[in-house]
Amino acid sequence: MRRLGLANRLTLTLVLVVVALQAVSVLGLMRFQRGDQDEWRLPVPVRIAAAAAALDRTPSQERDDLLVALNGDATRFFIADGVPAGYRAHGGPLPALLRSYDAALGARDVRLLVPEERRRFRPQVQRRQTAVYAVSVALADGQRLVVAPGLGQRRRSMAMAALVFSLLVGLTAAFLVWRMVHRATRDLQAIADASDRFARDLGAPPMDETGHAEARRVASAFNRMRARIKALVSERMRMLAAAAHDLKTLMTRLRLRVALIEDPDQRARADRDVALMATLIEDVLLVARGEERPAVLAPVDVAELVTELVRERAALGQAVTLGRLEAGRVQADTGGLRRILENLIENAVTYAGSAEVGFERDDDRWRLTVVDHGPGLSPAFEAQAFEPFARGEASRSRETGGSGLGLAIARSLAEQMGASVRLETTPGGGLTAVILFRTD
Repeated sequence: MRRLGLANRLTLTLVLVVVALQAVSVLGLMRFQRGDQDEWRLPVPVRIAAAAAALDRTPSQERDDLLVALNGDATRFFIADGVPAGYRAHGGPLPALLRSYDAALGARDVRLLVPEERRRFRPQVQRRQTAVYAVSVALADGQRLVVAPGLGQRRRSMAMAALVFSLLVGLTAAFLVWRMVHRATRDLQAIADASDRFARDLGAPPMDETGHAEARRVASAFNRMRARIKALVSERMRMLAAAAHDLKTLMTRLRLRVALIEDPDQRARADRDVALMATLIEDVLLVARGEERPAVLAPVDVAELVTELVRERAALGQAVTLGRLEAGRVQADTGGLRRILENLIENAVTYAGSAEVGFERDDDRWRLTVVDHGPGLSPAFEAQAFEPFARGEASRSRETGGSGLGLAIARSLAEQMGASVRLETTPGGGLTAVILFRTD
């Protein structure tokens, strides 16, 4: 149920409650009604005989008062000229019950009446074999005394109709609640969409402060938070830019001093350290810059870019080769994609000594891979591989590993392009870095 939206969950809950209450009410009424019908019995023959004799002796204008005295909740006495409306005479053999009435009533004509066959709403748990019958007894003046179930029996159908009506009202209310909640949750979805846009691009426009009062307050709070985050990121970038500027000035001076070192071996080591410091500063700035500045996407011929990078690495004497390469273009930032590949290839060469780069279509996606056959990742490090400054090699030495920013930079740049980066185990051992692009 958690997979359903808020509107659907609330509506489903309301519908289930309404249906459950109505089901309990209907079953209770049906059981009560069935019990009443099963337990209803005609009065004893002596009573009917006495009622018929009393009516014969009573003038017609006074019979109504006598009938009022005879009637009750369970049994109704009334006079009819023939078969009353809603009933028909039973044409089959008379049950044994009527034989006893026939004996008690003497020469009076006794008939069994059953309800007419007509469409009516009378839900039953099981089909009944006997109908709610009535008895018609002839009077001396030719009219007939009818003994039938009383008003208490007929009121059950009215109660059932009321239950059906309340069920329809409940379902209508559930539909109206669904419409109302669905409209309210559209504002929540707009907030979620605005959050996703802001997560991908800090330059995304602010959210429209529309909708109901609560949604407007949430949108206003979101816009204030957005402005505050942008201000904090901009402040951090200004601090990093200032620090980088000062560090570059100091490194320029340091290079001049390194050039004055007479010992060639010490001078080479110092030059290497200065170069590593410059690379680290550039990596940190790139990570920070990637969170603020969105990528500029354009169609990129990946096969051509991969071929060029592999040729450059091979010229440097590195064991970087081409794997399966298919022609295709993806929407990407050329500089960002080049930096991603350089970082992944550098990791493979550093830790495994070689790399194989491939590009092919995988169903509805393009799959760009950098495969190595090195030691792979330890299970403990796999969960934090994409975190900044995280390294599988714990010595922190630049001789045995990088700065720990390569994968973090690759993920940050890929997300700006709408792509994703993941790590897989190479069959036979090693690590495969995979970049997945959506097809156009």
